[in-house]
Amino acid sequence: DLLQIGEREMRSLRGNQLSMIFQEPMTSLNPVFTIGEQIAESVRLHKGLDRKAALAHALRMLELVEIPAAAQRIHEYPHQLSGGMRQRVMIALAMACDPTLLIADEPTTALDVTIQAQILELMRRLQAETGMSILFITHNLGVVAHHADDVVVMYSGRVVERAPVRPLFAQPEHPYTQGLLACLPGKARQPGQPKPKRLFAIRGQVSSPLAPPPGCAFEPRCDQALPECRSAMPPLIDIRQDRQARCIRVQPDAQLARVA
Repeated sequence: DLLQIGEREMRSLRGNQLSMIFQEPMTSLNPVFTIGEQIAESVRLHKGLDRKAALAHALRMLELVEIPAAAQRIHEYPHQLSGGMRQRVMIALAMACDPTLLIADEPTTALDVTIQAQILELMRRLQAETGMSILFITHNLGVVAHHADDVVVMYSGRVVERAPVRPLFAQPEHPYTQGLLACLPGKARQPGQPKPKRLFAIRGQVSSPLAPPPGCAFEPRCDQALPECRSAMPPLIDIRQDRQARCIRVQPDAQLARVA
């Protein structure tokens, strides 16, 4: 249980067994150190290599993430690289100590579509080669559909639905998940229609975390809300094998109340 681990033990895990790719590499990389030095620092700390061996390992990592002229780039600073190159450096830094879990926080948000595809394919290849797990944090449902095995949908800091990726896209259970999928541009272009429908949007705004509603956090924006939704936060319950949802409509008691 990570909650029972002290700070010293967590320092041994961060960057070693657990690594992270941040959303904006320009603000995550240190501007006063070369990229080689930054990768080597993690290896020296966790693997106990000397400076020369750590730099050699950093060069191998840059080659692994397909940075051209890696022997030259290893001596350059973050501002000398393009956005796509910096993101590859972040992946190399995260992969340097062979983590078992890689957390990717919106890793392609600041990149153009072509570079996004290259970075995602690179991560897919590295995951297949190393066997590590990847936790994607993203708003891009296309990334979720093509790269995830299991999906956890969160709203206002709470899990509202969990399911394998294909069942979730085929039959979303929580109204927020349904709204997210309905917002996709492809939903407005149905075959046989003379013109696209108006693009769906979830109404309202996210509630302030300082003054959350007393019941379900999504209730003020939900078109399917019941009076009971305002009284208490529903629990996250099992609805089918490998599927969970936090909604009063999927609970047996709520089904009986609506029939009555």
